[in-house]
Amino acid sequence: MRLPRVVMWQRIAEILTAEISAGAFAPGSRLPTETVLAERFAVNRHTLRQAIGALSDAGLVSVQHGRGTFVRPAPVIEYPLGTRTRFSEILSQQSRLADGELLSAREQAAGVEVAAGLGLDPDDLVIVLEIVRRADGQPVSLKTAHLPAERFRGIDAAFRETNSLTVALRRFGVADYTRRSTRIWTRLPSPEEAVLLHQKSSEPVLIMETVDQDEAGQAIEYGIARAASQRVQILVTT
Repeated sequence: MRLPRVVMWQRIAEILTAEISAGAFAPGSRLPTETVLAERFAVNRHTLRQAIGALSDAGLVSVQHGRGTFVRPAPVIEYPLGTRTRFSEILSQQSRLADGELLSAREQAAGVEVAAGLGLDPDDLVIVLEIVRRADGQPVSLKTAHLPAERFRGIDAAFRETNSLTVALRRFGVADYTRRSTRIWTRLPSPEEAVLLHQKSSEPVLIMETVDQDEAGQAIEYGIARAASQRVQILVTT
């Protein structure tokens, strides 16, 4: 049984929205032609145009007559540097939906650089969390978080339950924390980073090396974030 036409165009719009969010169509790229999409979904052009119209109304695409339908770039995230930096709060203030996913977790020796940031010995163990952060379903940054294992062993399970490092830290007695330092530079992404961020390998990423501390001034996290420079800009206020 064929679905009612109104349901069909809504379903097509949902599918294309999900594909755009997943990076199947990059910002600025052109969608397949009406003919190709109509054949793909087995609908007439009128139904397809209703679906494209819904995408246009949602601000996901722009229809340029004579040229085609193009994916609109997502609004650039303004990322302010300060003593209290929370990814979810920053996005919420810009009417964006934040989401975090734990890609992997491991335990290893801190090493010289991480130990210096956390006030540990190089042989002390740390929990390493590999996290992808998204805005409205689109990946915007990758973060490698290092936390002292003696204090935070098991935080990976807490993150998987909450999808938030801030909420996970509360379960370990960290009611609040502040940024001690931030160092910023740029480089080209690795092939894996480019894939995870849904960006070209020729586009640079912003590197943010950070140290966060609890209310007692004890370092709790040494982080390295790689943000898509086409989607994130740093705001420094004086």
